[in-house]
Amino acid sequence: MGVSFEILTSKDKISNQIVSLIKNRLIDGSIKPGDKLPTEVELVEQMGVSRTPVREAMKILEAIGIIEIRRGEGMFISEDLSKSNLNPLIFSLILHSNNISKLVEFRLYFEEMIIQLIRTNCTEDDLQKIRQVYQSQQERMRADLSTEKLAEIDLEFHYAVLGATKNPFIIEVGKTIYEISKPQITKILEQFGVEKTLLTHKAYLDALTGKQPIPYTIVKERIRENWSPLEN
Repeated sequence: MGVSFEILTSKDKISNQIVSLIKNRLIDGSIKPGDKLPTEVELVEQMGVSRTPVREAMKILEAIGIIEIRRGEGMFISEDLSKSNLNPLIFSLILHSNNISKLVEFRLYFEEMIIQLIRTNCTEDDLQKIRQVYQSQQERMRADLSTEKLAEIDLEFHYAVLGATKNPFIIEVGKTIYEISKPQITKILEQFGVEKTLLTHKAYLDALTGKQPIPYTIVKERIRENWSPLEN
């Protein structure tokens, strides 16, 4: 008998319930790496929900490596699933990701900490790696690309910044924050195109290299400016 799920009855956000349900089933061993999940239509029927929250939950789970979608075959629990994928902190962050205003607030202070840490500890080689990613983005972020692809290129810059901290705690939490921010990043790109993204990354570089006397102010303003339409 294949994997199946029960009707959802909680009043919590439906997509969060689905994510939490699959997490719990993985932890208790009732579903395992390599298992094939029901189709989207089957999940809708089994859980008694609409397609929208099912799709949203699957996108979240795919983004953090819990599931993989194989074209023409279906959705599967990732074969190389590790304990880090099931980190309770990561899932807790995911389940609160719909609170945009708090996510923005956390990201603002988190990135301020990162910038100050890098300004204190990083080497010129670290900064050069970030510059190279930014220069590559200037060439690769074209209007003819899908917003999903542009979001992936956008995140390359933030991952390079995280790497420069050389702090595994910051890197793990940061990657999670950026992954769950991906739907909002995509919306920003749809609304504003690539120009604001590149301006924000340029502000980062100026902050990291000390060209901004108050290093975080411009970055903070740009993040607020980009995300404010999504908070309403």
